[in-house]
Amino acid sequence: YLIYFLLLLQCARGPPYWCQNVKTASLCGAVQHCQQNVWNKPQMKSVPCDLCKEVLMVVEQLLKDNATEGELLGYMEKACQLIPDEGLADQCKEIVDNYFPILMGIIEGELVSRILPWVGKF
Repeated sequence: YLIYFLLLLQCARGPPYWCQNVKTASLCGAVQHCQQNVWNKPQMKSVPCDLCKEVLMVVEQLLKDNATEGELLGYMEKACQLIPDEGLADQCKEIVDNYFPILMGIIEGELVSRILPWVGKF
């Protein structure tokens, strides 16, 4: 019960705490809020994340090619290994392994939101 209580206290801190990463958002029940109100806004315009952009492009292509969930998971795990900081690489792999369905929902939601406006034009 103590761990649950401590989690509730942390989650009571609100969106800045909830939306720091997928794991925290999931534990606080705030994935949808973070996706709609925080993560959809550019965070660091001056610090482009080339690896992140590359991962998203490849995942998008894998989804178009009807890749299996196992193939997508394997690719995302391998992408984590490319992070030079070992601690961040381990954290990346933990998030991918434990929150893969949530990550895929976020990615698929982003793809749909980019594609739907174009569909209406045809």
